[in-house]
Amino acid sequence: VSQSRYSLGVFLMKSSTLGLGPWGVAAFELNALLNPILGFFTFGTASTIHTYIMIFIILVINKNIKSAFVFVSVFLINGMVDFYDFIVFPQWLIANLGSAILSHAIGFVIYCLGSAFLILSTYPGMVIEEFTFALMKVLKIKTYPIMRTMVAYFGFVLAFMYGLLSGTYASSITVLSFFLGVAFGPVIQAIVKGIRRSKFGSKLKPIKV
Repeated sequence: VSQSRYSLGVFLMKSSTLGLGPWGVAAFELNALLNPILGFFTFGTASTIHTYIMIFIILVINKNIKSAFVFVSVFLINGMVDFYDFIVFPQWLIANLGSAILSHAIGFVIYCLGSAFLILSTYPGMVIEEFTFALMKVLKIKTYPIMRTMVAYFGFVLAFMYGLLSGTYASSITVLSFFLGVAFGPVIQAIVKGIRRSKFGSKLKPIKV
């Protein structure tokens, strides 16, 4: 359920055209680079390439077979983004700025909720969150929002590289994209802490976020 929320959130933010998060624009720019060459490349495929690289790093750092569960998330999450895009909402069209803002805002909230519930599950779920926790361990960084922002902004570095190679010059990056790079970590952390303070959260296993 959390994975479907996350995927729907990505789809809604992408559809608004107002700006994706850092790894969203990285996938968008990689798609722009390779689709003209291969002809069958999609946004979801581009996301999968990035996540496979993250998974490899996670497995090397954690040395835990349990971390391999993130492979399931790759197929579910990235596949569902394309599923929403091409199957469920193939004619999805944002008519005006108001609709775009609403779509992006709802997508942002759904994305953060999905991420928070995956973290609370204590099972390896969303790759970028597992990647963040793995790097926190290696770099001895104890603050989740700081590490999450660092990971997010590395996505911009890749987007700029792809943009230079494709000739788009990373035009998909907007001011809102930079805001999202900073906002995701604190908002997800706030949701996790809010749920933990609730009656439902008291039954969950303790985690550090």
